[in-house]
Amino acid sequence: MGPRRGAYVATEILAPYAPPGQSLYNLRRAMHHQAMDKLELEKALTRLGQLLRERRVAGEIAVFGGAAIVLGFDFRSATQDVDAMITQGHGQVVKAQQEVGTELALPPNWLNEQGTSYLSKRSDFKLFKTYPSEGQFGLRVLTAAPQYLLAMRLLSLRQYGHDVQDVMQLAQRLGCTTAEDLLELLKHYYPDEQIPPEKTAEIRSIARQISAPNKP
Repeated sequence: MGPRRGAYVATEILAPYAPPGQSLYNLRRAMHHQAMDKLELEKALTRLGQLLRERRVAGEIAVFGGAAIVLGFDFRSATQDVDAMITQGHGQVVKAQQEVGTELALPPNWLNEQGTSYLSKRSDFKLFKTYPSEGQFGLRVLTAAPQYLLAMRLLSLRQYGHDVQDVMQLAQRLGCTTAEDLLELLKHYYPDEQIPPEKTAEIRSIARQISAPNKP
């Protein structure tokens, strides 16, 4: 089944407001964009780094959430966007990521800081890669450490989307397979967070799922 007429009407209405250089075709693609796989993610970050290098800007972002999992692990194939905290060259990074979004037909907020409320005071990021290559200018990308990613997933835990699967996969790789392990990790990164009984019950349920395959 092809795209609905309503989708075309919407893009036709929005066409006069498309960013400079973005065709109606690319605008439609951005509106219907579902997710970025690792290849698309690397392409977007590389292009972002290229633009910053051309402008002699040293940018840096700390990536967490689904994008950090896609970059660092093989169990998650795609992410809707890049949750990040821009830690250097903020204004230039924001401007350049908008241009990259236009070029590659990505959503306007493909890289955003909306998820920073889930960050811990115990910052735990490691250098992942510099785009397009090592050098004074470009984009340094830090990613959250695996245990930090797991703690954030536990804090934001939802029963839909990728959260539960992400928790199970990360927990197995880190050897955090009991409810006590998971709750202790959560408390380590978020010592001031009050964990409601409902969330504790959800974490205990996930721990049982993790352990179940290992039972005879």
